[in-house]
Amino acid sequence: MAYNVLDARIGERIRTQRKRIGLSQKELASRLDIVFQQLQKHENGTSRVPASRLYEIARALNTPISHFYEIDKRESLRRSPLSDLSTTLGAQKGKLAKQVLELVTAFMKIKDEDARADIVSLVAKLSKSSPRR
Repeated sequence: MAYNVLDARIGERIRTQRKRIGLSQKELASRLDIVFQQLQKHENGTSRVPASRLYEIARALNTPISHFYEIDKRESLRRSPLSDLSTTLGAQKGKLAKQVLELVTAFMKIKDEDARADIVSLVAKLSKSSPRR
């Protein structure tokens, strides 16, 4: 695993945990005494998180530091399509990224497996149709 993939994964876990507890980037950055742009770089995986800062982040997020290093044993050492999607979304700005995040968050809350399959089918169908004018 190249360091940039691990850095991106750690950043994703920081972002996920920060959002889970309802903190903005600005709020967490303030707790860490850094500018929010630096936290953004850590979350995007474009800037490595120093060990001492990761320790402070774990404390601020009330999370064991090991949480940021856990690797699913089923994972390949290569990038997965999901991590590529995460990287693509991280590069998106504005409305599209927000809509994708809202869609995924809502989709994950749907318990009915058939309903989820219907939604996937509908989205696939809509993505192939010509745009409306």
